[in-house]
Amino acid sequence: MAIVGCGAPPLPKPHGYFRIDLPQQAYMPWADSTTFSAEIPVYGKVAQRATNDDARWFDLRFPDQRATMHLTWSPVHGELQNLIEDAHKFKSTHQAKAAKIKTERTLNDSTRVFGSVFEVEGDVASPFVFYLTDSTDNFLYGALYFDARPNSDSLAPVTERLRADMRHLIATLRWK
Repeated sequence: MAIVGCGAPPLPKPHGYFRIDLPQQAYMPWADSTTFSAEIPVYGKVAQRATNDDARWFDLRFPDQRATMHLTWSPVHGELQNLIEDAHKFKSTHQAKAAKIKTERTLNDSTRVFGSVFEVEGDVASPFVFYLTDSTDNFLYGALYFDARPNSDSLAPVTERLRADMRHLIATLRWK
């Protein structure tokens, strides 16, 4: 007795990814007691980390997206140029893996919020980096990280949403 099958020989299927359902975009006010206030996504949770200096460190955690925006507020103390150079140095560490880095300036004279936003394209550790300052007293640095290996294609929907959410944070930021 012979068994005969129809069709082509089986081929392995490519690795697939789960569908990503993003929460509805909505914001709530958040404020640190001494540094700044802003509107953050309602699905984000802020935790302050301990420091040994004048800086204040915050983690804006997105548990369902497995992502964290690390925020570091520092007093300027006449070191604005050094703080800006450090932010640019950190951004440049991504250049080896980056397909492209888009830089955008932020200027809001009425709230004295100035700075730069860096959208880093490609399989990089941090796809969104920014710094903001009032140029005299306050300096805020932010970098987005995922709890997953960098894969810009599969993370694209989440990355784009979090970039939009961080742009909203930047637009609503007020110094204390």
